[in-house]
Amino acid sequence: MGHSDWAKDVPLRLSADFSRRKKMPRIEGYLDATSIGCGSTTKLTIIGASSANIAIYRIGYYQGKGARLVATIKSARSITATSKTPPGQYLVKLTSPRRASTFIPLVIRSTKNVSDITFVSSVMTWQAYNQWGGYSLYKGSDGKSETKSQQVSFNRPYDGDGAGQFRYMEQPLVTLIEKLGIDTQYITDIDLDHASEISSQSIVFGGHSEYWTQQMRKQVEQAVASGVNLLIFGGNTAYAQTELQNRELIGRLPYRDLGNPESLLIGSQYFALGIKKDLESQNKWPFSVLGENAVIKGVYGYEADTAMGTKGPGVEILARATISPTEKGWVAMSTYYSAPSGASVLNMGTNGWVCAMENLCPWGHTFDTQTQNQIQAVTLAVLRAAHSGKWRVAQIEIPTRL
Repeated sequence: MGHSDWAKDVPLRLSADFSRRKKMPRIEGYLDATSIGCGSTTKLTIIGASSANIAIYRIGYYQGKGARLVATIKSARSITATSKTPPGQYLVKLTSPRRASTFIPLVIRSTKNVSDITFVSSVMTWQAYNQWGGYSLYKGSDGKSETKSQQVSFNRPYDGDGAGQFRYMEQPLVTLIEKLGIDTQYITDIDLDHASEISSQSIVFGGHSEYWTQQMRKQVEQAVASGVNLLIFGGNTAYAQTELQNRELIGRLPYRDLGNPESLLIGSQYFALGIKKDLESQNKWPFSVLGENAVIKGVYGYEADTAMGTKGPGVEILARATISPTEKGWVAMSTYYSAPSGASVLNMGTNGWVCAMENLCPWGHTFDTQTQNQIQAVTLAVLRAAHSGKWRVAQIEIPTRL
């Protein structure tokens, strides 16, 4: 049973790079792990009050309500994963008298060896942009890039509403996955960094997974080489190499500057910032569910990808941006290719994809109901293929680029 009031006292607040939150008394906190397995415990640190009551919500579909309350704890100091907290993506709500409530994201991992998909929550990207305490990898306490930090810690809350970028960059996608009842393992990108292998049929990323460690990149490359599909519902994915040491994220260096551009894996790569372009369907799966000559208004942006001018495997163009007669150069596009292993690699190529499903994009772009429904329909077509395991072979239009 779902609980429709799970977020009524924690209004959505965008994180870090896109907003300055109002100063007010609030209860905040963080956990000493971004994910735990059954039987494991994570310690809770509270800021802004001497103690906090918590409500633990599992995120899902739940008859359209979005979350289910699985536990409440008074004066909480830790959270333990038990049979009452099944594997999944969670938001932990902190409450305290005369304080504004906030969330803490938490993944509870499954002990299963196989599943249809592994959904990766991109907590390293959230932390890179997190401005809590004044500093992120982008700016300092004065809001200027010149004073940015070179490393940031997970031992602090996320700013905004405390949920990082989860509620707008991942939750709409998680809701659809759960609605279809797809057998899913939930992990974070930190787990992926430590993983020995991926045993699912597909790996799924949400709207913004910019920061990847070298080990994380290696794990995904090995998975694709072994036949695991890679499905990216975002843009600017795997752009920045970072290091993870002792719960600290250190540095930011584009993979292309290391001679290993993300396009070698994904087929396309980040190229444009601050754009808003319509998507023109090429009437190919999965966009064929929209009918001929379909256009999704304004969905390419704020950051977008292209296969033009890149290195990588030959790709099929599923959709591309509209272009005016006077416009020259590269265009945003959604790409698809079939790896030699038989794995399918799909990149939507825009970090506006997931947030547009619920009209929650943080850079001021808005989307009407028709656009939201179009994006959801295409996403469902991809997820159904992930559920059934039936994929078509890509028809290459942009050949291999060396």
